[in-house]
Amino acid sequence: MIQTVLGEINQIDLGITMCHEHIAMDLSPVRKEQDSVFTDEELIQKELGYLVELGCKSVIEVTSQDMGRDVLALQRHAQKTGLNIICSTGGYLRPYHDNWLGTASQDDLLAFFVKELTVGIENTGIKAGLIAEIATSKDVIYPSEKNIFHAAGKASNMTGCAVSTHCDMATNGNEQIAMLTENGASPDKIILGHIDLSSNTGYHLELLSQGVNIAFDTIGKTAYMKDETRAENIMKLLENGYENHILLSQDISRISYMKKFGGKGYTAVLQDFVPLLKQYGVTDTQINKMLVQNPARIIARN
Repeated sequence: MIQTVLGEINQIDLGITMCHEHIAMDLSPVRKEQDSVFTDEELIQKELGYLVELGCKSVIEVTSQDMGRDVLALQRHAQKTGLNIICSTGGYLRPYHDNWLGTASQDDLLAFFVKELTVGIENTGIKAGLIAEIATSKDVIYPSEKNIFHAAGKASNMTGCAVSTHCDMATNGNEQIAMLTENGASPDKIILGHIDLSSNTGYHLELLSQGVNIAFDTIGKTAYMKDETRAENIMKLLENGYENHILLSQDISRISYMKKFGGKGYTAVLQDFVPLLKQYGVTDTQINKMLVQNPARIIARN
C-alpha cells in the first residue's frame, strides 16, 4: 500500500508520478524572499491542473517540516485536483534546521520520523508516506545532516518506507548511500535526488551499481543543464540496463517557474521531456517504468 494525504491507496493506482516536487512550502525565513513561498492555493491548484491534464495521477511531495511544510494544504490540494499526494517527514539542509532539528539526537529523530510515518503529523492524523527531502551540503556534511541520515536509515528499516534525498548539485551520493544502508535502509528504497545535475555518467553508474534509485528531477531547469544532455545521459544508463532505477520530476521550488509567470511549471517532464526521450529512442515501456512502475515499487511500504 501507499500512504497519501487522503489515506492509503493500492500500488496499482499510483499511475504517472512526479517523484520530487513542492506544492506547499515556505523557504522565506532562510532565503529572505517570497519566490519560494507556496501559499497561494488558487495559483498552485491551477498549475497542478495543467499537470493533471497531461495525465499525471500522483505527486511525491518532498517538503520536510523545516521547509515550511503544510500537510493540511496538501490535503486540500489533493481534494481539489484529484492528485494522489504523498507527503514527507525529514529534514533539509543545515541552514533550514530549527533548534530542535539541529540538536536532536539520532534516537529522538528516529522516534519523530516513525511517529509521523505511522501515527500522524502533529494532530492532523495525516501520515507521511516517505522520509524526504533529507539533504547533505555540497562541501561538507554537517553533524545535524548526518544525524538525520542515520535516523532516516533506521526509520526506513523499521517501517519499510522510502527515503528521498537532496544531493546538493549531485554531490555526496556515495556518502548518502553509506549512511542510509549502514543503518538498515534497503538500497531499493533509496532515491538519490538531483543526480541529473551531474553529466558524469560514470558517477551515475557507480551509484546505480549499489542497487539504489536516482532521480532526474530538475528537468526543465535548463540554466543548470540542457534537457538534451539529460536525455543523452538517461540513454547511456538505459543502455546499461538501469531502466528500473530511474525516476523523473521537475523540483519546482520557485513561484517564478510557474506557467503563469512564463515558466513550464510542473509540466516540463510530460509536455517536453517525454517527447524528447522518444526522439532519442527511449521506448514507451522504458518511459512507463520511469514514470509509473518505479515510483510505485519504491514508495509502497514493504
